[in-house]
Amino acid sequence: MKRILENIEPCYVFRYFEDLTRIPRGSGNEDMVCEYLIKFAKDHEFTYYKDDMKNVLINVPATPGYENHPVIILQAHTDMVCEKNEETIHDFTKDPIKIEIEGDKVIAKETTLGADDGMGIALAMALATDPEAAHPALEIVCTSDEERGMSGVEFFDASVLKGRTLINLDADDEGVFVVGCAGGPVIRTEIPVVWENVTDEFIPVQIKIAGLKGGHSGEDIHRGRGNSNILLNRILRRIESAMHYYISEVSGGLQYNAIPREAEATIFVPNKNLEEVLKIVNEMTAIFKNEYYLIEDDMKISVEKVVAVSRRVLSKESQKGFMNFITFSECGITRMNLQLDGVVESSVSVGVVRTEADKLIVMTMTRSSMKSMYMEMYYKIVKLAQEVKGKIQILNNCPEWEFNPKSEVKQLFEKTYEEIFDKKPKVTVLHAGLECGIFAKKIPEYVDMIAVGPDIRDLHTPGEYVLISSVQRFYKFFKEVFKLL
Repeated sequence: MKRILENIEPCYVFRYFEDLTRIPRGSGNEDMVCEYLIKFAKDHEFTYYKDDMKNVLINVPATPGYENHPVIILQAHTDMVCEKNEETIHDFTKDPIKIEIEGDKVIAKETTLGADDGMGIALAMALATDPEAAHPALEIVCTSDEERGMSGVEFFDASVLKGRTLINLDADDEGVFVVGCAGGPVIRTEIPVVWENVTDEFIPVQIKIAGLKGGHSGEDIHRGRGNSNILLNRILRRIESAMHYYISEVSGGLQYNAIPREAEATIFVPNKNLEEVLKIVNEMTAIFKNEYYLIEDDMKISVEKVVAVSRRVLSKESQKGFMNFITFSECGITRMNLQLDGVVESSVSVGVVRTEADKLIVMTMTRSSMKSMYMEMYYKIVKLAQEVKGKIQILNNCPEWEFNPKSEVKQLFEKTYEEIFDKKPKVTVLHAGLECGIFAKKIPEYVDMIAVGPDIRDLHTPGEYVLISSVQRFYKFFKEVFKLL
């Protein structure tokens, strides 16, 4: 098969990256990429280790002159997010990704490209085999199933690692060095409810919020985007201040780790107050559009009479408990990083709300780069749940990677980058989870860590691309900094 990236420099990086685009490797489907990595290790006479979760560790000897330098861990994940345009025919379990060169881009126009984190794997493989690269002994850790919750690294036996400096290759901004990440529990709250039937003097109406931008509940939380669950609750509270009404159904958000874009509620209002409800919703719409006029330019809020499938509604006490829980839930940024300007330290997002048979479900995502802060947010949710006789379940708990301003690897990367490019890199803490947090938890001794990478854009969506010129600059820097480790 003809190589599309054959003449693109750096040739080692793009050769391995193109290989990876031909290998199906969606989360949970990493058998073939494991075989590829093992063959790579055997072909170059590197020792390797594969565990039952399809994590692969490749041990690369030091190049001449670096035998006495400390071992360096290089880490990236093998799986990718599999998304395609609705009309695109593509089977991610067997079809290669169709890549193109478009100017300065390597792009997959109809599907995800898998540069997250195929580019990280390719960079590690290139450094290990490039005859012009000098480096200490390397432990290349290729983890599985990162995109679905980091189950691969959770299973990985980190006690086999000798290195105490770890370079994560899952960052996607050239010249931006990630030196910490957020952790925190995802909390599912079940609020018990009592149902009753509403009388005929009440009529059903449906209120819908749509068209919000949404986004990642960590990486986009600083953008000030509207949370549909919170906005819907504000409308319901405003109606409550004007009349007695009943909630029949509530639904908002699809994923706990996303800022919810849509929400809707079916409520029963007094027939005589229908016009007043319409007026209130219009007033609140104007208020929201004024509050978010620079951000949410496609916000849509509608209210209309509907035909009720059921006249079952929440009891007065159940409705009060639910409304209070949402009203007093923290949502948004709770604290900024005190050491890094413009970086979010702690936040909460009410991601999912829905009514079920005998309960209301609320899913809340807490994030902070400091354990004490996300535990404080967690305890507040626990207390709120207790007030409404609810119970909580922790769905996921990603550990934080706390920023160390005295990190030696950070200082070395900053100094080298500035010497090569005559400009300072940006140093930041990612307001999302990285596998570094789990390595920090699994290895008892201090591990000095940094996350880096070239420019990758439109991750997790069709049209994902990597900038060729950025890879070229990054690899130049990458090889230079390894001479100094």
